[in-house]
Amino acid sequence: MTVGGQRIADIGKRAGIHAFFFVHGWKFLREGGRFGFIVSNSWLDTDYGRGLQEFFLQHYTIVAIIESKVERWFVEADVNTCIVILEKCSDQKARDENPARFVYLKKPLRTFIPPTSDKKEEEVKRQHAIEDFCDTILTHRKIYENDDFRVYPITQTELWDEGFDQEENKYLGAKWGKYLRAPDIFFQILRKSRSKLALLREIANVETYLNTGGAD
Repeated sequence: MTVGGQRIADIGKRAGIHAFFFVHGWKFLREGGRFGFIVSNSWLDTDYGRGLQEFFLQHYTIVAIIESKVERWFVEADVNTCIVILEKCSDQKARDENPARFVYLKKPLRTFIPPTSDKKEEEVKRQHAIEDFCDTILTHRKIYENDDFRVYPITQTELWDEGFDQEENKYLGAKWGKYLRAPDIFFQILRKSRSKLALLREIANVETYLNTGGAD
């Protein structure tokens, strides 16, 4: 996808139409402006989500990505969804240092935010509930979990490094869904064994090297 003749996003042909809203929306946001979409969560873990991940990391601070364990927000749609909240940011240092928060809800969203109402007093309460819920999420800079939800913060630098291939010198993507759905034991093993683990693509590169006798 291009803007003014300059390519700003490499969105795969298999991506849903929602992917293009994130790119077009960026053009209309002012610096520091935010928007949020409820979209299919497929981009988190698929190959065609790579371009969207890269675009987010290069143009936004990721405020939060929210998914529910217990409900679909579009009941009649045959897709699983997530809420994506982004803030336009041209400052690379601010983007790199930003903790993207992956939030996994264990209870229905109405537990945290009441439904809309025609009564002014109820709407005021609803707005306060939204603000409280946002503050609760943004407070946590380390992994936090209770009976209601889990927040997994990870800096955008870490997300970029996870998906960037040094040999090919480009961003190849990563499976972000694990930060929402993986059990605690997964992250415990990851932290304790990090020095002993290797990315599958690195193993594949080694095997290719050995099978070809070291030839390019």
